Amino acid sequence: MDLFDESWDLPVTKNINRDLFTSYEDGEVFDVDSFLLDNNFHYAPLDTLSKDLTLLTQEMDHALLEASSESYKDFVNLCDQFSDTAETRPELQNVKLDLTQFLNKLRKLTETDILNTKEVVKDTVDYLETLDKLVAVLADTKALNSGLQLGEKLCNVLNSLCADNQTGNIEFALCGQVLTQLHHITTKAHTTLQNLQQIDSPMIVQLRSGYHSIIVEFRACLHVMCDKCVANPNETKELVSQLSDMLLTEH
Repeated sequence: MDLFDESWDLPVTKNINRDLFTSYEDGEVFDVDSFLLDNNFHYAPLDTLSKDLTLLTQEMDHALLEASSESYKDFVNLCDQFSDTAETRPELQNVKLDLTQFLNKLRKLTETDILNTKEVVKDTVDYLETLDKLVAVLADTKALNSGLQLGEKLCNVLNSLCADNQTGNIEFALCGQVLTQLHHITTKAHTTLQNLQQIDSPMIVQLRSGYHSIIVEFRACLHVMCDKCVANPNETKELVSQLSDMLLTEH
């Protein structure tokens, strides 16, 4: 090996700058030996290396100070805008006051108003349901009164027919029609009074009394008709069938 061969390249050290440290990841351990060998700094004099590193440190401190100064101005401006002596202080106080009032109203709404509204709605619904029931009762009462008035008239007609001693087919046919209609009215009245049995108003008591009066007359007429059917079996076959059906459902 020729130690004086001029074709050999001498080791060259790199310049110390920030680019040498950009390849390091955050948290990576800095290996001094690898750093010196990779950059041929082990060939450089120690004083020169120390001086270059000192200059780089000063340069980094200066750059950091400039960056901090730029950010610090923005920070100072932000603090000035919201300081106690700034003009925006009253506006911030007003915003805080508005937020406090809003939170108080929201708390009152959730803790008081909504509960009160719920009670009002419940009372209103109960009231409307009561009105619906009252309307239904009034409608039933009106229909019952009309039916009993008609039943009373039919009882008078039936009493007149029962008092007649003639046995013509027309009379028996008419008796059957009146009996059927009267039976339908009393049956419907009985159902309505059952639904109204919890009500003791004067009108309901009067209607209930009228119903019982019609029932008494109706039964008396049925007994008379039964006697006539027994006396005239050939002429009252249809009436007998009607009476049989009625007696099975008599109140």
